[in-house]
Amino acid sequence: MTEENASTKMNKAKQEESEATGTTEEPEDPRKLLTKASETDNYEDKLRLYDKALTLDPLYFDAWIQKGFALDRTGKSKEALACYDKALEIDPENLGIKCLKGFAFNNLKEFEKSIESYDEVLKIKPDDVFSLYQKGLALENLDRYGEAMKCYDRALEIDPTDVLIREKQMRLLELIYKKGTMVNSPDSGYN
Repeated sequence: MTEENASTKMNKAKQEESEATGTTEEPEDPRKLLTKASETDNYEDKLRLYDKALTLDPLYFDAWIQKGFALDRTGKSKEALACYDKALEIDPENLGIKCLKGFAFNNLKEFEKSIESYDEVLKIKPDDVFSLYQKGLALENLDRYGEAMKCYDRALEIDPTDVLIREKQMRLLELIYKKGTMVNSPDSGYN
């Protein structure tokens, strides 16, 4: 029996044993672990796989982002921010991570920090419709309606076909109309 045949038989025996006991051996390649994590809907399993990938490669950028996203989705936004900070250590110029930090800060009701995150993106990419929209949402949560409206207006100048932003703008106008003012807004002369 050749060495290759012996190895193949051993791997097959391991696989059969794993199937018989109901366990499956996880890959040792961090990229394969992320692929496996993407195939499950269970966030605990995802997090376990991300942790294993990061044990194998602590500088695996995508694993830090995915782990942060999963943590944020499960209400662990502070832990998500720590993951995003790790990812930013690897790629400090990544605008996507700054947007994800804005989401996490929103979930923590830290709207000023959320706005700061989106402003970092907008300094570099002033026509980023997504960041303008998200900044508008954070401003609304602070009752800064005039500034929020300016964000929505600017986003619609860039992409006039965005139905979601147009609907949000209309709901904000309705809210302003009902209140009769842009309470606490530094731009109270907007209406």
